[in-house]
Amino acid sequence: MRDALTLPPDNNYNRAIIIAALNALYRKQGKVTNTIHCRDLEPGKCSQKLIETISREYGRPHIAVIGLQPAMVEKLARHFEIRVFDLDPENIGQNKFGVTIENGECDPAEADDWCDLFLATGSTVVNGSIDPFLNVKKPVLFYGTTIAAVADILSLKRFCPLSL
Repeated sequence: MRDALTLPPDNNYNRAIIIAALNALYRKQGKVTNTIHCRDLEPGKCSQKLIETISREYGRPHIAVIGLQPAMVEKLARHFEIRVFDLDPENIGQNKFGVTIENGECDPAEADDWCDLFLATGSTVVNGSIDPFLNVKKPVLFYGTTIAAVADILSLKRFCPLSL
């Protein structure tokens, strides 16, 4: 644990180890739950719960989705106006579920002007792209297991109901 938490956070590999160790520590201490990825049919079920949660808490917002999670994007596109931003060059420009995937290396302020809600992958904490989403005007809902401990530490809103 000491080795992991003293790594310099200067690349994705080191940040992934640091975050995994931090999540394990926080889980062991009972500070966070839901740190083990869901699987099989659960991403589809999770996506339905996401639709219900967003509708209940935000109404019918325009959503800037940060990070392509196919099951979520498929369901979100049926219920909300969305834009999807991703860093994977193989996804950028592709049409997924009626939505053209945009370059994730965008100006968050432009997306902030358009959307009512950011739905951001917790992996932003590992790939180093989280910083702009800590300072946008609109609400941010992070999803996934990766950001569990960081969400707790920074009091970020997190959605990950079906993970263990």
